[in-house]
Amino acid sequence: MKNIFLILLILEINIMMAQNSFKVLTKEEEQANYSLRDLKFYKMSSYNESIAHFIDENNLLVQANDSGVEHSLILSISDFDNNKFPLLPENDTPYYRYREFMNKEGFTKENMLKMLNDLNFNYQPETFYTDAEKFVKKLSLDDKMKFIIPLQYFIGEDLHKLCPNAKWSFEIRRYFQPFFEPCLYYEKRNFDFYDMNLLLREKLFNNKKITFKHIYQKVEKKLMKDKELWWDFGNVKGD
Repeated sequence: MKNIFLILLILEINIMMAQNSFKVLTKEEEQANYSLRDLKFYKMSSYNESIAHFIDENNLLVQANDSGVEHSLILSISDFDNNKFPLLPENDTPYYRYREFMNKEGFTKENMLKMLNDLNFNYQPETFYTDAEKFVKKLSLDDKMKFIIPLQYFIGEDLHKLCPNAKWSFEIRRYFQPFFEPCLYYEKRNFDFYDMNLLLREKLFNNKKITFKHIYQKVEKKLMKDKELWWDFGNVKGD
């Protein structure tokens, strides 16, 4: 009976692969159906560092090398070797959509102002936070995905004033389709904006009741709490 079940499972996987080329598994589905101890290791992808194990002679169980990825994949060996990874919902982030700006050449004030201009937002430094509050209420989901990039830049630049010797840097997120997220960097020290990213996403996409100014203040508080990491390395202003 067990052998018949395994044969049927393999046939189902092979049919699925022929039709869709991949299957998405939740963490619960993966854990219920597969144990890595029983699977032979194939290799790590040089494209996104995902880890692949054989489930049969043609197909692989593929796990992303990033805790933010909510799913694993069943993928053919050919697709894995040719970097044919699907774009899953959690991968479709603003930083992936606008990945051409997620580098030192692209993440500039000039480009951010151009993005704001494309959205018909008139950037004024003195009233940026209050103007953004009014503006965001009328944006579509796609426009919010775009607006979050200059929000990240201008709020980040205000935080940058607290550690002026730091530079913008970019940390890779190894989703199935990799992308980079901005952070401040100085002498082997990173100050990432995970908290700010989370709060911005919660506000823009989940209607969290928090202002952009309050988001800045919360991240500023965290940066100053960790200022011993920056004091000797990034010239943090403070007591």
